[in-house]
Amino acid sequence: MNNFRKYARYFILFILFGMLIISFGLWGVGDMLKVVGRSSEVAHVGGTKIPLYGWVGGAPVYATEVREQFNRQLEAIQRQTGQRPEQEQALRYGLHVRALEEVIQRAVLDYAIREFGLIVSDEEVRATIARNPAFLGTGGSFDPLLYRNRLQQARISEPQFVLDMRREIAASQLFGAVRADGLAPASLRDQVFTLESEKRTAETIYIPDAIVVDLPKPTPEQLNTYFEANKAKFQIPEFRAFSFVMITVDDVQNQVAVTSDAVRQEYEARAAEFGTPEKRDVDQAMTDTEDKAKAIIAAAQGGKSLEDAAKEVTGNADGVIKLGAVTKKDLPPGPLADGIFGLPEGIAPAPIQSPLGWHIVRINKIEAGKAVPFEEVKEKLETDLKAQQAPDLLIKLVTDFERALSKTQSMKAAAEDLGLKVRTYENVDARGQDAAGKQIVIGPASSELVQAAFATRESAESDLLETPRGEYFIVRTDRITPARAPTLAEVEDRVVAAWQIEERRKLAETKVKDALEKANAGTDFATLAKELGLEARIAKPVTRFEADAGNYLSQPVVVELFKLASDKTAAVRTAEGSVLVRVKSVEAPDLAKDKEQLDRFGKQLDTMVANDLILQLIAALRAKYGVTVDEAAFQATFAPQQ
Repeated sequence: MNNFRKYARYFILFILFGMLIISFGLWGVGDMLKVVGRSSEVAHVGGTKIPLYGWVGGAPVYATEVREQFNRQLEAIQRQTGQRPEQEQALRYGLHVRALEEVIQRAVLDYAIREFGLIVSDEEVRATIARNPAFLGTGGSFDPLLYRNRLQQARISEPQFVLDMRREIAASQLFGAVRADGLAPASLRDQVFTLESEKRTAETIYIPDAIVVDLPKPTPEQLNTYFEANKAKFQIPEFRAFSFVMITVDDVQNQVAVTSDAVRQEYEARAAEFGTPEKRDVDQAMTDTEDKAKAIIAAAQGGKSLEDAAKEVTGNADGVIKLGAVTKKDLPPGPLADGIFGLPEGIAPAPIQSPLGWHIVRINKIEAGKAVPFEEVKEKLETDLKAQQAPDLLIKLVTDFERALSKTQSMKAAAEDLGLKVRTYENVDARGQDAAGKQIVIGPASSELVQAAFATRESAESDLLETPRGEYFIVRTDRITPARAPTLAEVEDRVVAAWQIEERRKLAETKVKDALEKANAGTDFATLAKELGLEARIAKPVTRFEADAGNYLSQPVVVELFKLASDKTAAVRTAEGSVLVRVKSVEAPDLAKDKEQLDRFGKQLDTMVANDLILQLIAALRAKYGVTVDEAAFQATFAPQQ
């Protein structure tokens, strides 16, 4: 029995090692080792998933790619608006989902290009990049420096851009079967162009809710019924009392010491900022030898102009170059700049040699520079020097505060040790307002302070936090007053005001309904407006996509205008009233007269149809290959880092 157990053990080990060797032979050692890193894969295009192993074939989509695309979207928004959205805000708007879809679409294209065997050579990619107008210099040829600068501005690496270009070229080959020309039928083109180009002129009357002036006061029964039905409107929000310590550069400004010598050195180093430099209007002729240069000067001193002297010696009619008004820093540093700015007006008595050759210089005019006296800018220079040194002292103060916090475990005790001020707010809601609705949390990091206070439990302190502007703060939530539903007596004034607003709107809508019935019965707008004590207006002609807000034609009113028959009137509700609108006239486009515009629109429509077909083809490819998204891995990619 013992022998049987021994041989059985060896037999089992032999089978296990054999299976392992076979798996290495089938899949490769590299693939087996790569299983460890697959936690970063958030989606997969095509392929087959084998349990306990992973994907075989297809194309992976990694979290890093999605994250990079997400960051590029944020940077694009920042370039357009000047502000970079916070990640939490971007996630609420679904930018991470959009980033995932864009990366998946690229992966589907890459997989299709590989499956169809499309190959784009390096020469073709280079030629395409060289033809891109964005990378052409002043001479109309490809500028490598401009190319790299543009990529840097767009935050795209050169390898990534080359990869994108290769994909774009291959995709154009893949979708080359879709020809845009003539895709949209002429009848469809004419119909859509007519709809989009049609203009309508409208008559309007604006009936504000404020037209109702005599409002009754609600009875106790009405008030109570309204309050019970709308109790959520009058909820008293949660309030918090909190104390905090704020550390900014202002706390260290008085510690910054700036010597008078340092201020003087700063003035001298930045002298060009304070005033205007000397300018000289300069012409020059150039030769390759000193003898020729001296001959030109001699001829000019003999009474000839510099132009004639240069032509006589060099034989070149365009021998004089006009540099125009230049400062010393506009010229190459060295003997040429020093020589030009050391000469009086007129032709220089001797040529100037530079690495470019021999220069004959004519000074046409000298504009003296102006310097701002040191005393006038001394205070500004001191402020600038303090601002340069303050951040280092701020970091030191923050570090000292953190040490004191770790020792005392108390925000107030640490603040006392370092002489920092503890400030307090009482009864603040999540917007930083008091019970009366007045904004009381103001100043540096006001929104961050309130957010931290409402994220910290009662009688606890937050971490030491930093704002994007470089302020540091810590918050202690001293007291929490939970949100609650009020009694009617507590908010009676607010309930009465809300009831009256709603009642006014109802009564105003009754007037609107009566006016609408009269208008549709044939009453003209001028008469109707006079009865209401209002004004009838005629708006400018608009298309479906235009508006005329000054004459009450907001976009919702325009939408209704284009639904109306010529003899009908409609009422459109706005924020604080209603607009009566009626068609006064319709101006249809003349297709024969607008032929050039129609043809241009037809090409745009062809392109739109072609793009739609391409999108359908991509969707078909996606359905053919299949896309699997790992939701858990995707959500983890954008989960807050603990």
